[in-house]
Amino acid sequence: MGGRGNDANAIRTRPQGLSRIPRNRGIMEADDRTKYVARTAALAAASTIVITASFIGVLALLEGEFSTLDSRIPWYLVATSLIFLSTIFLLEEHGADGVEIIAITAVVTIMGFIMIVLAVEGVNYARTNPGDVFVDKLVLYFLAAGMFGTGIGYWGIKHWREFTGQRQQAGQL
Repeated sequence: MGGRGNDANAIRTRPQGLSRIPRNRGIMEADDRTKYVARTAALAAASTIVITASFIGVLALLEGEFSTLDSRIPWYLVATSLIFLSTIFLLEEHGADGVEIIAITAVVTIMGFIMIVLAVEGVNYARTNPGDVFVDKLVLYFLAAGMFGTGIGYWGIKHWREFTGQRQQAGQL
């Protein structure tokens, strides 16, 4: 039997350590797949729009169009505080430890603030200066860059532990 034991018995039993994994893991029903695709597509579209608007915000910054920014800062801080709270609650719900929660929350909050400011200012700039944004298909370059940014961001969120030396464990983030 080649040292593997009884082949018939090996088929019926699962290797030790795999008994906790549901047998149908990875198999989605048609409705679940549809929901997953719809949810992923909506998230990708929203992310791409925000990143594209942020690139336009960078253009506005370079053009010196942030002159009325101070009147919107309180709103940006309210939106950022919602990101802060949501991140803490989400990470806590997934069982992350305290140090990991606060470190990830700090990064997400800072990035969120930057993205909110740039995106809103980008939308304002595009609204008030459409000739600067929609000239020579510039917005299409920003849109393409936004899609690349969405893909890189999604990949980074899914695989960040590989670069920090941590491995994803079952039941954790």
